[in-house]
Formats: sequence, structure tokens, C-alpha cells
Amino acid sequence: MSVVVLGAELLGEVKEEGLDELLLSLQELQSSSDEPLGFPPLDTLLNVFQNPPQTRQQQRYHTQFGEWSTQSPAVPPPKDKPLPVIELTGSSACSGKTQLLYHLISLSLLPPKHQDVLIRGKGSAVVLCDLSSKFSVLRLHDIMHNHVLSAIEHSTISEIPIASLLSDSLTHLHIFRPHSTTSFLSTLSFLPKYLLGQPPSHFSTNRPLGLLIINNISTFLWQDRLDADEETDPSTSKDPVKSGSNFFSQRYRTLVSTLREIQRTFSCVIVATNRGLAPVMSVSGRRALSSYLPPIWNSFCTVKLVTERNRVRKFGPGLSIEEASKEAWQRWEAVERSPFTVSVNWADSEDWKEEVREAVRKLEVQGSFFFCVTDEGVMLDVNED
Repeated sequence: MSVVVLGAELLGEVKEEGLDELLLSLQELQSSSDEPLGFPPLDTLLNVFQNPPQTRQQQRYHTQFGEWSTQSPAVPPPKDKPLPVIELTGSSACSGKTQLLYHLISLSLLPPKHQDVLIRGKGSAVVLCDLSSKFSVLRLHDIMHNHVLSAIEHSTISEIPIASLLSDSLTHLHIFRPHSTTSFLSTLSFLPKYLLGQPPSHFSTNRPLGLLIINNISTFLWQDRLDADEETDPSTSKDPVKSGSNFFSQRYRTLVSTLREIQRTFSCVIVATNRGLAPVMSVSGRRALSSYLPPIWNSFCTVKLVTERNRVRKFGPGLSIEEASKEAWQRWEAVERSPFTVSVNWADSEDWKEEVREAVRKLEVQGSFFFCVTDEGVMLDVNED
């Protein structure tokens, strides 16, 4: 075989791809981490919903042909796996969803390691769309501070400059506070230009976007419904034939398509909090909280969770005022120590794959987990029954 022929054959085996394809491959490699949040209970749930067990068709295929068979038909490549979208819905006020949000943001902002101290952060940037304008940076700072202190206690290092570490980490938190759905959509559309613009207007150029947070996605819900009603009011609408439900749903279709485009660009995890309006129901003994957002949003979410505060036993019947006063401080302490429960929301479980339902049932406590909120932050409660 001549050198020319051999060179031609070797050249034919070389795969060519553009720079955009190479960058996309690197993004997919980075986003394929088994711990996108660095928070084991949620990472486990995401893995179940995104990487469910083999389908029955795949199992039959492997049983019939076996991996050794060279005559097996080619298996079509799987569809592109959507990036994680998590909805945290509180069953009532003070249900713990915002405290859990602080914890996730702190893990994303803090670095994996600092001066030989293992902090176990993700070292990412975070974009927060605070629709309700109630997010407390001071509370986030306290949680991050105590997380670093705990990491130092478990290391051989006696002291590190915590103030400078926290200050540097918080510069990578980008907060936007839109005042309407229109403003919110404009903010999301502007986001790629803001993060990728040159010269940069922020300090997160060298950090990946780890989290896109939407704090209280239902803040503008009723204003949107009012706008939809006005669009269909013959006395005010320019197009009386237009359907109000279509006008309302169109805003959420635009929202979902914009968020998908952001995820394609930055390969980030989206976490949205929501307020529950209906009582928590039970579906075959599992927690279910019906959504009042349009179906397109519900199908966009990878996993939907319900957060609840565990109830403390009420005063017994026939208890006198004097006896209740004596027990008041004990009851207050019990309320303070009462843990929170995070459960998979089974309200839309009929839309899941059977493999996903079965995998969730097999998880410990069916994917639920418990945590306590203290002045120091969020503590996982592993002893809760």
C-alpha cells in the first residue's frame, strides 16, 4: 500500500466539525454532571426523572439480541435530554421553599475549595429574577457564612479570610426585579446580551451560569388574567374575537420558549418557586398539589416538589389558660425545631413514564427528604421518620 493511499484512508477517518459543534459538545459534557446542584436529595431526584430505567422495549431488545450480537439492528440515538427545571411549591406560607432556595444559591455561588478547605460549592454564577421583591441578600450572606464556618471546622485549617471569600462569591449573584410579566420577558430576552456582552459589565465572565432562579413565578398571575379578560372585553378590546385564554397562554408559551433558549445557550438549571392555592391532596397516599399555571409550564418542568412544614400537636382539649401558658414556651420551641418536608408532587404523575413512576416509588421515602431551618441555615434531617 502506497503512502498516498494510506494517507487518504487515514484522512477519511478524521471527523470534521465546526467550532460551534465543539463548544456544544463541551457544554453537554459539563452539564452531564450527576450533581448539577451539589445537593444530594435533589440531584438524586433529577437523575431519576432525567435518566429513567430502560423502557420495556429496550429490555426486550437486550434480552433478544444481547450486547454481544453483531447482527443486532442499529439502535436510534436518544433524543436530546432537556436540562433540569425544578418547581418548588409551598403548601402554605412559611413552608420552607425560600430557605431551601437560599441554600441552593449558596452552594452554587461558593467555590468547591478555598485555601485547602473543602467547601463543596459549584463556583458558578447565579441569575435571580426576584418577582416578589422579597429576596433577602442578608439572609443569603448569613447562610453562606455559616456554611464556610462549618467547612473550616471539618478541615485542618484554623482560619481563612471569610469576608473576602463571601464578598467575591456574592459578586456573581445577578438580581433582577421586574415589575410585570412584560418586564420579566424583556429581562430574560436581554440576559444573553448582558452575560456575554463585550466589554463585560459584570465579574462573572469566567464562571458558568449554574442557576437561573425565578422567585415566585405566580406573582403576576392575576394581573395577567386581568389583562386577558380585558383583551376579550368587547368595550375595550381591539380584537373581540381573540380568546382570553389564548392571550394568557401565549405569555407562558413565550416564557417557556425564552427559558429554553437560555438553557440552550448556558446549560443552566432553572429553579422556580410558586405559591400553592389549593390544599395538598393525596394520590394513592402520595402528596399532590394541583397547579393553576398553564399546561405548557407544567410540561416544561422536569420535577415538581411540594414543601410543607411538619405540624406540631395542638393544645389538648380541656386545657386551661394557666396550663396553656405554662406550656407555651415548650410549644414555641417545638415549632422552632419542627422540620420541613419536601415531597415529589404527584399531581401530574399520569404524564410521567411508567419507568419514572416505578423508580420514584423505589427511592427511600419515595424521594421525600426533610430539613430544619436554623439561624445557621438549612440542615438535612436524616433521622426523620
